[in-house]
Amino acid sequence: MNRQAHTMPDPQQIPYLLRLLEDDSPEVRDAVMGQFAAFGSSLEDHLEVLGSSLREQHRLLIDGLLRVGRRKLLREQLVALDPLTDDKMILEAGLQAVSVFLQRPRSADTVSRLLDDLAREFRESQCEKDVFALSEFLFHTKHLRGARNTYYNPQNSNLMYVLVKGQGLPISLACIYILVASRCGLRVEGCNLPGHFLALGYHHGKRFVVDCYNGGVVLLDSDLARLSSVAPVNTSDLGALECRAQVILARVLRNIANALRRIDDENTAEDAEAVENILQQFSPPKE
Repeated sequence: MNRQAHTMPDPQQIPYLLRLLEDDSPEVRDAVMGQFAAFGSSLEDHLEVLGSSLREQHRLLIDGLLRVGRRKLLREQLVALDPLTDDKMILEAGLQAVSVFLQRPRSADTVSRLLDDLAREFRESQCEKDVFALSEFLFHTKHLRGARNTYYNPQNSNLMYVLVKGQGLPISLACIYILVASRCGLRVEGCNLPGHFLALGYHHGKRFVVDCYNGGVVLLDSDLARLSSVAPVNTSDLGALECRAQVILARVLRNIANALRRIDDENTAEDAEAVENILQQFSPPKE
């Protein structure tokens, strides 16, 4: 027991290890990087404590380790979703894991707290408490909107970024709608339409199709004809496209990998490959 405790890395040694990164000897620097690797996914949290006192040259040297740690943490957190049974809990936990993977710099806030704030503000408003009023609140009062000029920015799949910046992809905006609705006792589900993710809002037993990317408008059959990237569909077909959390998360991961591939950078290419590998392991159940 004492031997194990003795070999655990000590966060108080990090400033000393950082200074050793400047040593002229490659052997010393390699040994120091091994010490940093021993911290695993906790290394980034320890470095964040240093804040502005962390030199840029040090951050660049250990950036590769941090990237490996973020990829590993994303994989671990997504795999850990399996035992959960509540669909909205799975969705929210998965999106929080994605946010931690993408968010730079790290934020002390969480996706859940920002969603809680939105739900509380909606409940305290004077409007009707139904899926239509919630759509109006999110996409007009709070000005959440589609990211048109920066559509392929990977951060548009990061719910923390979307909630702060107020813009995102169809699927990320739909996820906000779904998760705020759940907090308010309303039913909104995902609609896995190829090419353009939608939301399905339920009101008095009827299903309505909502396009969160275009202001939360309720769609008619004529609108759907131009959105589907495959065969034409109508509103009566969309019940079959209603999807659960793991299907949504798989589509989010595909979006992230595709967006990262568009960036001409070796590190982001490695991130994209890692996300694609995670996606292969994270096989959602068939609907």
